[in-house]
Amino acid sequence: MTLPVVLSLVLAFLAAAHAWWAMGRIWPAASEPDLARAVIGDGRLRMPPPWQCAAVAAALIAVAAWPWVIVAWPDSPFVLIGSIVVGAVFFLRGAAGYGPRWRARFKAEPFRTRDFYFYSPLCLALGVAFIALLTREMH
Repeated sequence: MTLPVVLSLVLAFLAAAHAWWAMGRIWPAASEPDLARAVIGDGRLRMPPPWQCAAVAAALIAVAAWPWVIVAWPDSPFVLIGSIVVGAVFFLRGAAGYGPRWRARFKAEPFRTRDFYFYSPLCLALGVAFIALLTREMH
């Protein structure tokens, strides 16, 4: 049961960060422009509107619960399709971070460096982890 716990904790942490930003907080940056450069990376100096951050937080909370759906109903076709979608979304986001179009659009620092070394690899790992959990490779 280690993988579901780790997946849920990582995604809950990411959801909490987005909820924090939805409330107008700027952690872990010193200012809103610094935060936007660190987590958006497209050159903007303002964070997205609070409702967008809250929507991402809500989606991440739902995805944080998904490992337990997989554990509870491992043979459900609904769970199979949902898990493939969740895994694919994370995997595609992670892979996109290394593509030339992504790198050309999201070039503000420190986002660009963090995306290369942390954000994209984390997304790739989450995608692989969801598929591994689905295939019962790592319970």
